[in-house]
Amino acid sequence: MKYLLDTHTLIWIAAGSPQLSARIRLLLDQNPAGAFGQAAISLVEFARLGKAGAVGMEPDPIAWMEDLAHRFEILPLTPAIAWRSAALDWAHKDPADRLICATALEHKLTLVTHDKEITRWGGVPVYW
Repeated sequence: MKYLLDTHTLIWIAAGSPQLSARIRLLLDQNPAGAFGQAAISLVEFARLGKAGAVGMEPDPIAWMEDLAHRFEILPLTPAIAWRSAALDWAHKDPADRLICATALEHKLTLVTHDKEITRWGGVPVYW
């Protein structure tokens, strides 16, 4: 595994969204699915966004999430990741973003994200 897919990246992949850059489409095409993972916290974000109606997960939200789980390995939340997320030298308070970044750092992965706050911080390798 080389890359960790941020939550919005996973949503855009599932939706076939035009928001996914040509560079990311090429990255996905040129690598096997096993080169990509997702942080466990992304499941919580999917559920929250789906329940709020911000993400279409029809007809079955659980099946929608399971499809992504089968496509890209879920990296579990571990004590090391939890501790690292709390210890990051970053003023950003969003616990999901902190856990995603800590997951990438713990597993030595490049984060595939369009998140400007994460990119601006510069504490994790980013690809977009």
